[in-house]
Amino acid sequence: MNKGKVDWRGAYVAVVTPFTADGEIDEAAFRKNIEFLLEEGADGIVVSGCTGEAWALDPDERVRLFKLAVNVVGKKVPVIAGTGGVSTRGVIELSRRAKELGTAGVMILPPYYCMAGRREVIAHYQAISDAVRHPILLYNIPRRVGFNLTPEVLHELAEVDWVVAIKESSGDFIQVEATILEVGCRITVFTGHSAERAVPALVMGAEGFVSSMESQVMGREALEMYALVRRGDLARASAVQLRTLDLDESMRKAGTFPANLKAAMNLLGRTGGYPRPPILPLTPAQLDEVRGILDRLRIRAAA
Repeated sequence: MNKGKVDWRGAYVAVVTPFTADGEIDEAAFRKNIEFLLEEGADGIVVSGCTGEAWALDPDERVRLFKLAVNVVGKKVPVIAGTGGVSTRGVIELSRRAKELGTAGVMILPPYYCMAGRREVIAHYQAISDAVRHPILLYNIPRRVGFNLTPEVLHELAEVDWVVAIKESSGDFIQVEATILEVGCRITVFTGHSAERAVPALVMGAEGFVSSMESQVMGREALEMYALVRRGDLARASAVQLRTLDLDESMRKAGTFPANLKAAMNLLGRTGGYPRPPILPLTPAQLDEVRGILDRLRIRAAA
C-alpha cells in the first residue's frame, strides 16, 4: 500500500505563474503569492499545473519555479511539482530534476494529444515510478487531456510503487465518490474543482482539496473550508462553499482562465501578474465585470 509513503492532506493550492507584461516570469510576484498563501493557512503548494500555465512554460522555466517555491516554502508544507507532459522520457527527466530540488512529490496527468490508451497510460506511470522513485500525485482532468482516470484504471495505478495520491478533477462528483470507494484506502484522494465541491468531497472521505480560483482570491476564508469540515462545523463550511461556488461561476463568464483569476488577484493586491499568450489579459469591460463580482461578494484586498 502506497498511502504511508506521504502524509498529504488538507487545503493545497495550485498557484498561478505571474508573468510580466512582456511575458517573462515575475519571480518576486511568484514568491509573494506563495508567502500570502502560507500566512493564510495553505497546507501544500502545487506548482506548474493548469492554473500555473504549465503548457506555456519550457522545462527550464518549470524547474526555475520549482526551485523558487522550495526556497520560499522550506519545510513548512509540501511543494508538489507539476511535471506532466506527452513524452514519458521528458516527464522522467523533469521529475528527476524536481526531486533533486527537494520537492515533496510530482503531479503528473496522463499524456495528452497522443491519444494514449489504458495500457499506455499505465505503462507511462509505471516507467516514471521506476525511474524516479518519488511520490506521484495523479492528476485526472479528462476535459483537458482526453483520457479519464476512472476508478477501474485507478485500481491498477494504485499498485504502482510511487503513486501515492490523486487530484480528481473530472466534472463528475459521482466519480469522486467512486474513486474514494475504490482506492481511498490505498492512496490519498484530493478533489479538484474545490470551489464547487470541496465540502461535499471532504464529507464523503476525500483527505483534502487542491484549489485555484477561490484560495488565491478569497485567501484564508476559502482555505479554512478544510479545517471547518474537520471540526464538524458544516454550517459554516457550507456557507463558505456557497460563496466559492458563486465566485467561480461568476468568474467563468469574465474572460479566459487563468487571465480572469490573475485579474482578480491584481485588483486585490495578490500579485497575479499577466497571462502568457495565447491567453490574453482581460479587456477593460471584462475587468469591470471582475471588479463588480468582487464588490458584490465583498471580497477585499489582501492585508
